Amino acid sequence: MSFRTKIVALILFVSLVPYILIMVNAGSFLRDKYYINTTKELQTQLSLSVERIEQYLQTIKRDMKFIAHLDIMNDIYSQDIDHRISNLLEKKKKELHLIGNFYLLDKNHTIIASSDMHMIAKKFHQEPFFSVPVHSTFDDKTIATLVLDFSLKNLKKFFTNAEDRYYYIVLNNNKTLYKEKHFNNAIDVKLPLPTKKNITIVLEQNQNKFLTALKHYEYMFLAAFIFGILIITSVALYMINRLIRPILELSSLVAYITQTKDYSKSVQVDTNDEIGKLAKAFNNMLFGIYQAQKENKKLTQEIESTQKEVVFTMGAIGESRSKETGNHVKRVAEYSRLLALFYGLSEKEAEMLKQASPMHDIGKVAIPDAVLNKPGRFNAEERAIMDTHAELGYQMLHHSQRPLLQAAAIVAYEHHEKWDGSGYPRGLQGENIHIYGRITALADVFDALGSDRVYKKAWDDERIFTLFREERAKHFDPKLIDIFFENLEKFLEIRDQFRDT
Repeated sequence: MSFRTKIVALILFVSLVPYILIMVNAGSFLRDKYYINTTKELQTQLSLSVERIEQYLQTIKRDMKFIAHLDIMNDIYSQDIDHRISNLLEKKKKELHLIGNFYLLDKNHTIIASSDMHMIAKKFHQEPFFSVPVHSTFDDKTIATLVLDFSLKNLKKFFTNAEDRYYYIVLNNNKTLYKEKHFNNAIDVKLPLPTKKNITIVLEQNQNKFLTALKHYEYMFLAAFIFGILIITSVALYMINRLIRPILELSSLVAYITQTKDYSKSVQVDTNDEIGKLAKAFNNMLFGIYQAQKENKKLTQEIESTQKEVVFTMGAIGESRSKETGNHVKRVAEYSRLLALFYGLSEKEAEMLKQASPMHDIGKVAIPDAVLNKPGRFNAEERAIMDTHAELGYQMLHHSQRPLLQAAAIVAYEHHEKWDGSGYPRGLQGENIHIYGRITALADVFDALGSDRVYKKAWDDERIFTLFREERAKHFDPKLIDIFFENLEKFLEIRDQFRDT
Protein backbone atom coordinates (compact mmCIF):
# COMPACT_ATOMS: atom_id res chain seq x y z
CA MET A 1 0.00 0.00 0.00
CA SER A 2 1.45 3.36 -1.03
CA PHE A 3 2.17 6.19 1.39
CA ARG A 4 -0.50 8.30 -0.32
CA THR A 5 -3.03 5.51 0.10
CA LYS A 6 -2.13 5.11 3.76
CA ILE A 7 -2.59 8.82 4.44
CA VAL A 8 -5.92 8.88 2.62
CA ALA A 9 -7.01 5.74 4.43
CA LEU A 10 -5.97 7.21 7.78
CA ILE A 11 -7.87 10.45 7.22
CA LEU A 12 -10.93 8.62 5.95
CA PHE A 13 -10.78 6.21 8.86
CA VAL A 14 -10.46 8.93 11.49
CA SER A 15 -13.20 11.03 9.91
CA LEU A 16 -15.64 8.58 8.45
CA VAL A 17 -15.66 5.74 10.97
CA PRO A 18 -17.23 7.77 13.83
CA TYR A 19 -19.69 9.27 11.35
CA ILE A 20 -20.64 5.87 9.96
CA LEU A 21 -20.94 4.35 13.44
CA ILE A 22 -23.24 7.15 14.59
CA MET A 23 -25.42 6.88 11.50
CA VAL A 24 -25.57 3.11 11.62
CA ASN A 25 -26.35 3.04 15.33
CA ALA A 26 -29.04 5.68 14.89
CA GLY A 27 -30.54 3.71 12.02
CA SER A 28 -30.34 0.50 14.00
CA PHE A 29 -31.98 2.17 17.00
CA LEU A 30 -34.85 3.52 14.93
CA ARG A 31 -35.30 0.21 13.17
CA ASP A 32 -35.28 -1.72 16.45
CA LYS A 33 -37.67 0.74 18.06
CA TYR A 34 -40.08 0.50 15.15
CA TYR A 35 -39.76 -3.26 15.18
CA ILE A 36 -40.48 -3.43 18.93
CA ASN A 37 -43.45 -1.09 18.64
CA THR A 38 -44.88 -3.09 15.76
CA THR A 39 -44.36 -6.32 17.67
CA LYS A 40 -46.10 -4.88 20.74
CA GLU A 41 -49.02 -3.76 18.62
CA LEU A 42 -49.26 -7.25 17.11
CA GLN A 43 -49.07 -8.84 20.55
CA THR A 44 -51.85 -6.54 21.81
CA GLN A 45 -54.09 -7.37 18.87
CA LEU A 46 -53.36 -11.08 19.25
CA SER A 47 -54.02 -10.96 22.99
CA LEU A 48 -57.43 -9.40 22.38
CA SER A 49 -58.28 -12.05 19.80
CA VAL A 50 -57.14 -14.88 22.07
CA GLU A 51 -59.11 -13.36 24.92
CA ARG A 52 -62.29 -13.34 22.80
CA ILE A 53 -61.65 -16.93 21.71
CA GLU A 54 -61.10 -17.95 25.30
CA GLN A 55 -64.36 -16.32 26.37
CA TYR A 56 -66.13 -18.15 23.56
CA LEU A 57 -64.65 -21.51 24.63
CA GLN A 58 -65.41 -20.87 28.28
CA THR A 59 -69.02 -20.11 27.31
CA ILE A 60 -69.23 -23.44 25.48
CA LYS A 61 -67.73 -25.25 28.44
CA ARG A 62 -70.13 -23.61 30.90
CA ASP A 63 -73.08 -24.46 28.67
CA MET A 64 -71.93 -28.07 28.49
CA LYS A 65 -71.67 -28.25 32.30
CA PHE A 66 -75.13 -26.69 32.60
CA ILE A 67 -76.62 -29.24 30.19
CA ALA A 68 -74.85 -32.09 31.99
CA HIS A 69 -76.56 -31.12 35.25
CA LEU A 70 -80.08 -30.91 33.81
CA ASP A 71 -82.60 -33.37 35.30
CA ILE A 72 -83.34 -34.68 31.83
CA MET A 73 -79.91 -36.30 31.79
CA ASN A 74 -80.95 -38.70 34.58
CA ASP A 75 -83.59 -40.19 32.25
CA ILE A 76 -81.16 -41.03 29.45
CA TYR A 77 -82.49 -44.55 29.10
CA SER A 78 -86.13 -43.52 29.14
CA GLN A 79 -88.16 -43.97 26.02
CA ASP A 80 -87.64 -41.19 23.49
CA ILE A 81 -85.22 -39.41 25.85
CA ASP A 82 -82.45 -39.56 23.22
CA HIS A 83 -84.55 -37.41 20.88
CA ARG A 84 -85.29 -34.87 23.56
CA ILE A 85 -81.62 -34.57 24.58
CA SER A 86 -80.58 -34.48 20.93
CA ASN A 87 -83.01 -31.65 20.26
CA LEU A 88 -81.55 -29.82 23.22
CA LEU A 89 -78.00 -30.32 21.90
CA GLU A 90 -79.01 -29.30 18.38
CA LYS A 91 -80.61 -26.13 19.73
CA LYS A 92 -77.42 -25.29 21.63
CA LYS A 93 -75.31 -25.93 18.50
CA LYS A 94 -77.42 -23.48 16.48
CA GLU A 95 -77.35 -20.97 19.29
CA LEU A 96 -73.52 -21.04 19.31
CA HIS A 97 -73.26 -21.13 15.49
CA LEU A 98 -71.04 -24.13 16.06
CA ILE A 99 -69.17 -26.10 13.40
CA GLY A 100 -69.10 -29.53 15.00
CA ASN A 101 -71.45 -31.53 17.24
CA PHE A 102 -72.34 -32.31 20.84
CA TYR A 103 -72.50 -36.04 21.64
CA LEU A 104 -73.78 -37.84 24.71
CA LEU A 105 -71.81 -41.06 25.18
CA ASP A 106 -72.57 -44.06 27.34
CA LYS A 107 -69.83 -45.99 29.12
CA ASN A 108 -69.09 -47.93 25.91
CA HIS A 109 -68.46 -44.70 23.94
CA THR A 110 -71.67 -45.23 22.01
CA ILE A 111 -73.49 -42.06 21.00
CA ILE A 112 -76.91 -42.14 22.64
CA ALA A 113 -77.84 -38.54 21.88
CA SER A 114 -76.40 -35.99 19.46
CA SER A 115 -76.92 -32.61 17.86
CA ASP A 116 -76.67 -34.65 14.66
CA MET A 117 -79.36 -37.36 14.78
CA HIS A 118 -77.54 -39.43 12.17
CA MET A 119 -74.70 -40.13 14.61
CA ILE A 120 -76.89 -41.86 17.25
CA ALA A 121 -75.84 -45.45 17.96
CA LYS A 122 -72.39 -44.93 16.41
CA LYS A 123 -69.11 -45.24 18.27
CA PHE A 124 -67.06 -42.15 19.16
CA HIS A 125 -63.34 -42.94 19.17
CA GLN A 126 -61.53 -39.62 18.77
CA GLU A 127 -60.25 -37.27 21.44
CA PRO A 128 -63.05 -34.79 22.29
CA PHE A 129 -62.35 -31.09 22.34
CA PHE A 130 -64.29 -30.73 25.61
CA SER A 131 -65.86 -33.43 27.75
CA VAL A 132 -68.13 -33.15 30.81
CA PRO A 133 -69.23 -36.14 32.92
CA VAL A 134 -72.93 -36.65 33.55
CA HIS A 135 -73.58 -37.75 37.15
CA SER A 136 -76.63 -39.49 38.55
CA THR A 137 -78.61 -37.37 40.99
CA PHE A 138 -79.29 -40.54 43.01
CA ASP A 139 -75.82 -41.92 43.72
CA ASP A 140 -73.55 -39.34 42.04
CA LYS A 141 -72.08 -42.01 39.77
CA THR A 142 -71.02 -41.16 36.23
CA ILE A 143 -73.72 -42.44 33.92
CA ALA A 144 -72.62 -40.76 30.65
CA THR A 145 -70.24 -38.19 29.13
CA LEU A 146 -71.17 -35.10 27.21
CA VAL A 147 -68.43 -34.39 24.62
CA LEU A 148 -67.81 -31.75 21.98
CA ASP A 149 -66.48 -32.59 18.53
CA PHE A 150 -65.18 -29.09 17.80
CA SER A 151 -63.82 -27.85 14.46
CA LEU A 152 -61.05 -25.28 14.69
CA LYS A 153 -62.78 -23.45 11.85
CA ASN A 154 -64.98 -21.99 14.59
CA LEU A 155 -62.03 -19.83 15.61
CA LYS A 156 -61.66 -18.17 12.19
CA LYS A 157 -64.57 -15.86 12.94
CA PHE A 158 -62.34 -14.20 15.54
CA PHE A 159 -59.60 -13.55 12.93
CA THR A 160 -59.59 -10.12 11.34
CA ASN A 161 -57.20 -10.56 8.40
CA ALA A 162 -55.87 -7.74 6.24
CA GLU A 163 -53.71 -7.47 3.12
CA ASP A 164 -50.48 -7.31 5.13
CA ARG A 165 -51.59 -9.14 8.28
CA TYR A 166 -53.40 -12.41 8.95
CA TYR A 167 -54.04 -15.10 11.57
CA TYR A 168 -53.50 -18.82 11.44
CA ILE A 169 -53.44 -21.76 13.84
CA VAL A 170 -50.62 -24.11 14.81
CA LEU A 171 -51.73 -27.41 16.30
CA ASN A 172 -49.39 -29.40 18.55
CA ASN A 173 -46.47 -27.17 17.49
CA ASN A 174 -46.16 -28.89 14.12
CA LYS A 175 -49.37 -28.66 12.11
CA THR A 176 -50.28 -25.36 10.47
CA LEU A 177 -53.94 -24.66 9.75
CA TYR A 178 -55.72 -21.93 7.78
CA LYS A 179 -52.59 -20.15 6.66
CA GLU A 180 -54.05 -18.36 3.66
CA LYS A 181 -51.07 -16.18 2.71
CA HIS A 182 -47.32 -16.33 2.60
CA PHE A 183 -44.94 -13.40 3.00
CA ASN A 184 -41.30 -13.64 1.95
CA ASN A 185 -40.28 -11.56 4.95
CA ALA A 186 -42.56 -11.74 7.94
CA ILE A 187 -42.70 -11.10 11.64
CA ASP A 188 -45.10 -13.05 13.80
CA VAL A 189 -46.35 -13.28 17.37
CA LYS A 190 -48.07 -16.28 18.89
CA LEU A 191 -50.06 -17.22 21.95
CA PRO A 192 -51.43 -20.59 23.11
CA LEU A 193 -55.05 -20.81 24.16
CA PRO A 194 -55.27 -20.98 27.97
CA THR A 195 -57.99 -23.61 27.75
CA LYS A 196 -56.24 -25.69 25.07
CA LYS A 197 -52.47 -25.38 25.34
CA ASN A 198 -51.88 -27.47 22.22
CA ILE A 199 -53.60 -24.82 20.08
CA THR A 200 -51.49 -21.76 19.28
CA ILE A 201 -52.88 -18.69 17.56
CA VAL A 202 -50.34 -16.91 15.33
CA LEU A 203 -50.62 -13.39 13.97
CA GLU A 204 -48.23 -12.71 11.08
CA GLN A 205 -47.29 -9.32 9.65
CA ASN A 206 -45.63 -8.60 6.30
CA GLN A 207 -42.24 -7.27 7.35
CA ASN A 208 -41.67 -5.41 4.08
CA LYS A 209 -44.85 -3.49 4.71
CA PHE A 210 -43.87 -2.09 8.07
CA LEU A 211 -40.28 -1.44 6.99
CA THR A 212 -41.42 0.75 4.11
CA ALA A 213 -41.54 3.70 6.46
CA LEU A 214 -37.81 3.30 7.09
CA LYS A 215 -36.79 3.53 3.44
CA HIS A 216 -36.96 7.31 3.48
CA TYR A 217 -34.45 7.34 6.33
CA GLU A 218 -32.20 4.89 4.48
CA TYR A 219 -32.18 7.12 1.38
CA MET A 220 -31.31 10.11 3.53
CA PHE A 221 -28.58 8.15 5.26
CA LEU A 222 -27.09 7.08 1.92
CA ALA A 223 -27.14 10.64 0.58
CA ALA A 224 -25.52 11.99 3.75
CA PHE A 225 -22.97 9.20 3.69
CA ILE A 226 -21.93 9.91 0.08
CA PHE A 227 -21.85 13.65 0.69
CA GLY A 228 -19.65 13.14 3.75
CA ILE A 229 -17.27 10.92 1.78
CA LEU A 230 -16.95 13.53 -0.97
CA ILE A 231 -16.20 16.31 1.50
CA ILE A 232 -13.70 14.32 3.54
CA THR A 233 -12.01 12.91 0.44
CA SER A 234 -11.62 16.41 -1.00
CA VAL A 235 -10.01 17.59 2.23
CA ALA A 236 -7.72 14.56 2.27
CA LEU A 237 -6.52 15.18 -1.30
CA TYR A 238 -5.91 18.83 -0.54
CA MET A 239 -3.81 17.93 2.51
CA ILE A 240 -1.83 15.39 0.51
CA ASN A 241 -1.06 17.81 -2.32
CA ARG A 242 -0.08 20.62 0.03
CA LEU A 243 1.71 18.77 2.81
CA ILE A 244 3.21 15.52 1.60
CA ARG A 245 3.93 16.13 -2.10
CA PRO A 246 7.74 15.93 -1.60
CA ILE A 247 7.44 12.64 0.22
CA LEU A 248 5.21 11.26 -2.51
CA GLU A 249 7.70 12.27 -5.20
CA LEU A 250 10.43 10.51 -3.25
CA SER A 251 8.18 7.46 -2.86
CA SER A 252 7.33 7.45 -6.58
CA LEU A 253 11.01 7.44 -7.49
CA VAL A 254 11.66 4.56 -5.09
CA ALA A 255 8.80 2.61 -6.70
CA TYR A 256 10.20 3.35 -10.18
CA ILE A 257 13.68 2.22 -9.20
CA THR A 258 12.28 -0.92 -7.59
CA GLN A 259 10.50 -1.87 -10.81
CA THR A 260 13.15 -0.82 -13.37
CA LYS A 261 16.42 -1.07 -11.38
CA ASP A 262 17.32 2.22 -13.07
CA TYR A 263 19.51 4.09 -10.57
CA SER A 264 20.37 6.91 -12.99
CA LYS A 265 17.38 9.04 -11.90
CA SER A 266 17.22 11.57 -9.08
CA VAL A 267 14.48 13.25 -7.10
CA GLN A 268 13.74 16.97 -7.49
CA VAL A 269 12.72 18.54 -4.16
CA ASP A 270 13.05 22.30 -3.79
CA THR A 271 12.89 22.56 -0.02
CA ASN A 272 15.52 23.19 2.63
CA ASP A 273 13.78 21.34 5.43
CA GLU A 274 14.35 17.79 6.61
CA ILE A 275 12.67 16.39 3.48
CA GLY A 276 15.06 18.37 1.26
CA LYS A 277 18.08 17.03 3.16
CA LEU A 278 16.70 13.52 2.88
CA ALA A 279 16.24 13.97 -0.88
CA LYS A 280 19.84 15.19 -1.30
CA ALA A 281 21.20 12.23 0.67
CA PHE A 282 18.98 9.89 -1.36
CA ASN A 283 20.32 11.31 -4.64
CA ASN A 284 23.91 10.79 -3.46
CA MET A 285 23.06 7.22 -2.53
CA LEU A 286 21.49 6.61 -5.95
CA PHE A 287 24.60 7.87 -7.72
CA GLY A 288 26.79 5.52 -5.69
CA ILE A 289 24.50 2.58 -6.39
CA TYR A 290 24.44 3.45 -10.10
CA GLN A 291 28.24 3.35 -10.28
CA ALA A 292 28.37 0.09 -8.33
CA GLN A 293 25.62 -1.38 -10.51
CA LYS A 294 27.63 -0.84 -13.67
CA GLU A 295 30.61 -2.62 -12.15
CA ASN A 296 28.43 -5.42 -10.77
CA LYS A 297 26.69 -5.94 -14.13
CA LYS A 298 30.00 -6.35 -15.86
CA LEU A 299 31.20 -8.82 -13.22
CA THR A 300 27.88 -10.77 -13.33
CA GLN A 301 28.08 -11.11 -17.10
CA GLU A 302 31.60 -12.51 -16.77
CA ILE A 303 30.46 -14.99 -14.07
CA GLU A 304 27.45 -16.13 -16.09
CA SER A 305 29.58 -16.55 -19.20
CA THR A 306 32.10 -18.57 -17.24
CA GLN A 307 29.33 -20.65 -15.64
CA LYS A 308 27.80 -21.47 -19.03
CA GLU A 309 31.18 -22.41 -20.44
CA VAL A 310 31.90 -24.66 -17.46
CA VAL A 311 28.50 -26.36 -17.71
CA PHE A 312 28.85 -26.92 -21.44
CA THR A 313 32.42 -28.20 -21.02
CA MET A 314 31.34 -30.62 -18.25
CA GLY A 315 28.60 -31.91 -20.55
CA ALA A 316 31.06 -32.34 -23.37
CA ILE A 317 33.41 -34.21 -21.01
CA GLY A 318 30.60 -36.59 -20.10
CA GLU A 319 29.84 -37.24 -23.76
CA SER A 320 33.50 -37.60 -24.73
CA ARG A 321 33.93 -40.44 -22.26
CA SER A 322 31.39 -42.40 -24.27
CA LYS A 323 33.16 -41.54 -27.55
CA GLU A 324 30.58 -38.97 -28.56
CA THR A 325 31.32 -35.59 -30.12
CA GLY A 326 30.87 -32.19 -28.56
CA ASN A 327 28.46 -31.38 -31.35
CA HIS A 328 26.02 -33.91 -29.83
CA VAL A 329 25.54 -31.72 -26.76
CA LYS A 330 25.29 -28.61 -28.97
CA ARG A 331 22.56 -30.21 -31.08
CA VAL A 332 20.69 -31.48 -28.00
CA ALA A 333 20.92 -27.97 -26.50
CA GLU A 334 19.50 -26.31 -29.62
CA TYR A 335 16.76 -28.97 -30.03
CA SER A 336 15.79 -28.49 -26.39
CA ARG A 337 15.55 -24.72 -26.71
CA LEU A 338 13.41 -25.00 -29.85
CA LEU A 339 11.05 -27.56 -28.27
CA ALA A 340 10.74 -25.44 -25.12
CA LEU A 341 9.72 -22.34 -27.09
CA PHE A 342 7.17 -24.22 -29.21
CA TYR A 343 5.81 -25.90 -26.07
CA GLY A 344 5.06 -22.49 -24.56
CA LEU A 345 7.90 -21.94 -22.12
CA SER A 346 9.27 -18.41 -21.79
CA GLU A 347 12.39 -17.25 -23.64
CA LYS A 348 14.20 -17.21 -20.29
CA GLU A 349 13.26 -20.80 -19.45
CA ALA A 350 14.06 -22.00 -22.95
CA GLU A 351 17.52 -20.44 -22.73
CA MET A 352 17.99 -21.98 -19.27
CA LEU A 353 17.15 -25.41 -20.65
CA LYS A 354 19.50 -24.91 -23.58
CA GLN A 355 22.36 -24.19 -21.16
CA ALA A 356 21.41 -27.07 -18.81
CA SER A 357 20.71 -29.84 -21.34
CA PRO A 358 24.39 -30.52 -22.15
CA MET A 359 24.65 -31.88 -18.58
CA HIS A 360 22.06 -34.63 -19.19
CA ASP A 361 24.70 -37.41 -19.27
CA ILE A 362 27.19 -35.93 -16.78
CA GLY A 363 26.64 -38.99 -14.60
CA LYS A 364 28.51 -41.06 -17.19
CA VAL A 365 31.80 -39.72 -15.82
CA ALA A 366 31.29 -42.17 -12.94
CA ILE A 367 30.54 -45.19 -15.19
CA PRO A 368 33.48 -47.56 -15.75
CA ASP A 369 34.99 -47.43 -19.27
CA ALA A 370 34.47 -51.15 -19.72
CA VAL A 371 30.76 -50.62 -19.49
CA LEU A 372 30.48 -47.15 -20.99
CA ASN A 373 32.38 -47.96 -24.21
CA LYS A 374 31.38 -51.60 -24.69
CA PRO A 375 30.85 -52.07 -28.46
CA GLY A 376 28.06 -54.63 -28.13
CA ARG A 377 24.83 -54.86 -26.15
CA PHE A 378 24.92 -54.73 -22.35
CA ASN A 379 24.11 -57.73 -20.25
CA ALA A 380 21.70 -57.29 -17.32
CA GLU A 381 24.48 -56.39 -14.87
CA GLU A 382 26.06 -53.88 -17.26
CA ARG A 383 22.68 -52.32 -18.05
CA ALA A 384 22.00 -51.85 -14.33
CA ILE A 385 25.38 -50.11 -13.95
CA MET A 386 24.75 -47.92 -16.99
CA ASP A 387 21.30 -46.93 -15.78
CA THR A 388 22.79 -45.46 -12.60
CA HIS A 389 24.22 -42.52 -14.56
CA ALA A 390 20.93 -40.61 -14.23
CA GLU A 391 20.94 -40.89 -10.43
CA LEU A 392 24.68 -40.15 -10.31
CA GLY A 393 24.26 -37.01 -12.40
CA TYR A 394 21.46 -35.80 -10.13
CA GLN A 395 23.55 -36.40 -7.00
CA MET A 396 26.41 -34.39 -8.52
CA LEU A 397 24.27 -31.35 -9.27
CA HIS A 398 21.21 -31.05 -7.04
CA HIS A 399 23.02 -29.59 -4.01
CA SER A 400 23.75 -26.36 -5.91
CA GLN A 401 21.52 -23.31 -5.35
CA ARG A 402 22.28 -21.95 -8.83
CA PRO A 403 19.18 -22.03 -11.06
CA LEU A 404 21.23 -23.30 -14.00
CA LEU A 405 22.66 -26.23 -12.04
CA GLN A 406 19.26 -26.99 -10.50
CA ALA A 407 17.83 -27.22 -14.03
CA ALA A 408 20.76 -29.42 -15.05
CA ALA A 409 20.05 -31.71 -12.07
CA ILE A 410 16.45 -32.17 -13.25
CA VAL A 411 17.58 -32.92 -16.80
CA ALA A 412 20.20 -35.44 -15.63
CA TYR A 413 17.70 -37.14 -13.33
CA GLU A 414 14.66 -37.40 -15.61
CA HIS A 415 15.81 -37.55 -19.26
CA HIS A 416 15.42 -41.35 -19.27
CA GLU A 417 11.90 -41.32 -17.79
CA LYS A 418 9.14 -42.34 -20.21
CA TRP A 419 5.61 -40.96 -20.67
CA ASP A 420 4.02 -44.37 -19.96
CA GLY A 421 6.01 -44.87 -16.74
CA SER A 422 8.38 -47.54 -18.05
CA GLY A 423 11.52 -45.37 -17.82
CA TYR A 424 14.15 -45.02 -15.10
CA PRO A 425 15.39 -44.28 -12.47
CA ARG A 426 12.01 -43.60 -10.76
CA GLY A 427 9.41 -44.81 -13.25
CA LEU A 428 7.67 -41.42 -13.40
CA GLN A 429 4.65 -41.14 -15.67
CA GLY A 430 3.05 -38.42 -17.83
CA GLU A 431 3.25 -34.88 -16.53
CA ASN A 432 4.84 -36.10 -13.29
CA ILE A 433 8.01 -36.00 -15.39
CA HIS A 434 9.35 -32.43 -15.39
CA ILE A 435 8.98 -30.70 -18.76
CA TYR A 436 12.78 -30.25 -18.83
CA GLY A 437 13.19 -34.05 -18.64
CA ARG A 438 10.51 -34.70 -21.29
CA ILE A 439 12.06 -32.23 -23.73
CA THR A 440 15.64 -33.39 -23.23
CA ALA A 441 14.56 -37.04 -23.62
CA LEU A 442 13.16 -36.37 -27.09
CA ALA A 443 16.09 -34.17 -28.13
CA ASP A 444 18.65 -36.70 -26.87
CA VAL A 445 17.01 -39.72 -28.53
CA PHE A 446 16.55 -37.89 -31.84
CA ASP A 447 20.24 -36.98 -31.98
CA ALA A 448 21.47 -40.33 -30.62
CA LEU A 449 19.53 -42.36 -33.21
CA GLY A 450 20.84 -40.19 -36.04
CA SER A 451 24.48 -40.46 -34.90
CA ASP A 452 27.04 -43.25 -35.04
CA ARG A 453 27.83 -44.79 -31.66
CA VAL A 454 30.34 -47.48 -30.62
CA TYR A 455 27.49 -49.98 -30.42
CA LYS A 456 25.48 -48.98 -33.56
CA LYS A 457 25.35 -47.15 -36.86
CA ALA A 458 23.24 -44.02 -37.40
CA TRP A 459 19.60 -44.61 -38.36
CA ASP A 460 18.09 -43.06 -41.47
CA ASP A 461 15.43 -40.39 -40.97
CA GLU A 462 12.41 -42.48 -41.97
CA ARG A 463 13.30 -45.15 -39.43
CA ILE A 464 13.67 -42.47 -36.73
CA PHE A 465 10.34 -40.83 -37.67
CA THR A 466 8.57 -44.21 -37.67
CA LEU A 467 9.88 -44.92 -34.17
CA PHE A 468 8.80 -41.50 -32.93
CA ARG A 469 5.27 -42.03 -34.21
CA GLU A 470 5.15 -45.47 -32.56
CA GLU A 471 6.50 -44.11 -29.27
CA ARG A 472 4.06 -41.18 -29.11
CA ALA A 473 2.37 -41.36 -25.65
CA LYS A 474 4.63 -44.31 -24.80
CA HIS A 475 8.20 -43.10 -24.56
CA PHE A 476 7.54 -39.46 -25.42
CA ASP A 477 5.12 -36.70 -24.45
CA PRO A 478 2.52 -36.76 -27.28
CA LYS A 479 2.39 -32.97 -27.43
CA LEU A 480 6.17 -32.78 -27.93
CA ILE A 481 6.01 -35.38 -30.72
CA ASP A 482 3.35 -33.29 -32.46
CA ILE A 483 5.50 -30.17 -32.06
CA PHE A 484 8.51 -32.04 -33.47
CA PHE A 485 6.74 -33.12 -36.66
CA GLU A 486 4.98 -29.76 -37.11
CA ASN A 487 8.38 -28.02 -37.08
CA LEU A 488 10.54 -30.79 -38.49
CA GLU A 489 12.40 -28.55 -40.97
CA LYS A 490 13.73 -26.36 -38.15
CA PHE A 491 15.13 -29.40 -36.30
CA LEU A 492 16.78 -30.69 -39.46
CA GLU A 493 18.34 -27.25 -40.02
CA ILE A 494 19.91 -27.43 -36.54
CA ARG A 495 21.22 -30.93 -37.27
CA ASP A 496 22.82 -29.73 -40.51
CA GLN A 497 24.27 -26.62 -38.86
CA PHE A 498 26.04 -28.63 -36.12
CA ARG A 499 26.75 -31.79 -38.09
CA ASP A 500 29.77 -33.87 -36.94
CA THR A 501 32.86 -33.51 -39.13
